[in-house]
Amino acid sequence: MSSKTRKKTQEVLSKEFEEKWKNPMKKPYLEKIVLNIGVGVGGEELEKAINVLETISGQKAVKTLSKTNVKEFNLRKGRPIGTKVTIRGSKSEKLLKRLLIVNNNKILRRSFDDYGNFGFGITEHISIPGIEYDNTIGIWGLDCVGRVVRPGMRVRVRRKARTKVPNHHYVSRDETQYFLKKNFGVEIVKKLDLEFI
Repeated sequence: MSSKTRKKTQEVLSKEFEEKWKNPMKKPYLEKIVLNIGVGVGGEELEKAINVLETISGQKAVKTLSKTNVKEFNLRKGRPIGTKVTIRGSKSEKLLKRLLIVNNNKILRRSFDDYGNFGFGITEHISIPGIEYDNTIGIWGLDCVGRVVRPGMRVRVRRKARTKVPNHHYVSRDETQYFLKKNFGVEIVKKLDLEFI
C-alpha cells in the first residue's frame, strides 16, 4: 500500500470504490474459492482428506502432486501428497459465507495481497456449519483461498489472442477488503481472538 492510500480515510476510499464500481467493467466479483488439505502422504489418509473436501464442497476433489524430491520426508517428485477443490460462481459465495462463520467473520489484515487474493485457515473442519463428526475420518484442518477479480481477466489465460492485464485492472488490497466488508460482512483485524463456545 502506497503512502498516498495510507493517508486516505476509510470513508474517502469507500466513496472512491463506489464511484469506480458504477462502471460494470470495474465492478469486482468473487471468481473462485480453493480449499486445500496438505496430507504429506498418500494412501488411506489422503482418501480421508479427499472425502472431507468433497463433503464440504459437494464437488469432486483432485489430488495434488509433489513437485520436488525431499529425501528427509521420503518424498519423490510426482507422488500424491495433498488434495484440493475449486468452487466457482454462486456456489463459491454461499460456501465462503459458511466458512467465514468459523472465524467469527474475521480475516487477518496480513492475509491479503495486491492482486485480489486472500486466505485463511480452519483448524477443525467439524466447526463448519452443516458438517458432522465422523470417527472413521477424524478431524482435519484446511486452507481456504479466495480470489476477487474484475470482468475481463480471462484475456490473461485464454488460448487465442492472449494478452497482459494492466496493473490498474487488478483488485487492490484495500478494494478487496472493502468488497468483503460490504458483501460478506467481514471484519478485518490485526489479530484473531476466537471464542469457542
